[in-house]
Amino acid sequence: MKVMPTKMMPMKLMLGVVACACALFAAMASAGTVPSLAQRQIQPLWDGMQRAANAHDTERFMLPFLHQTGLVFVFNGEVIHGWDALHAQQLKWWRSGRTDVVYTPLGKTEFMLLGADVVVTTQALSSRRTTPDGKIGRGTFVVTYVWRKLPQGWRIVYGHESWSR
Repeated sequence: MKVMPTKMMPMKLMLGVVACACALFAAMASAGTVPSLAQRQIQPLWDGMQRAANAHDTERFMLPFLHQTGLVFVFNGEVIHGWDALHAQQLKWWRSGRTDVVYTPLGKTEFMLLGADVVVTTQALSSRRTTPDGKIGRGTFVVTYVWRKLPQGWRIVYGHESWSR
C-alpha cells in the first residue's frame, strides 16, 4: 500500500510542475506586450502624428494628447505642464509651421502594456532641418509616450523626448 502513493506522487508532481511551467511561460509571453487590439488602435494615431509632424501641423499633431492641465511633457530636462503650455511650445519649436524639419522613424514603434488601459510607446527618430546659418542640421532622438484609454479614446497623458548629443 505504501508503493501506490509514491508511484502516483511523482506523476502528480510532474503534472503540477508542467502546469506551473505552462502558466509561467504564458505569463512571461504576455507580460509587457500589448494586446493586438490596443496596438491596432494606437498605431494609426501615432502614424497620423508623424504625418502631422512632417507637415508641421501643430493642431493635428497634438490631437491625441490629453487636452487638460494634467498632461506632462518632458523635453531634455524641461517639464511642461498642461496641454495649453505644450501647444504654445510646439508652435515655437515648429515656428508656427514654418520650419522645414523632416522626421524619419528609426525602426518600429515599441509597445509595452502597463495595464488594461495604459500603454507605453517608444520610438527612435532622426531629424533633418536647415539651421539659421543655412547649413543642414541632423539629429536623433527618442520619444516615449504614456497612452491611457479614456472614454474619448487613447490619449497621451505623459511624454518624454530626449535628443542624442
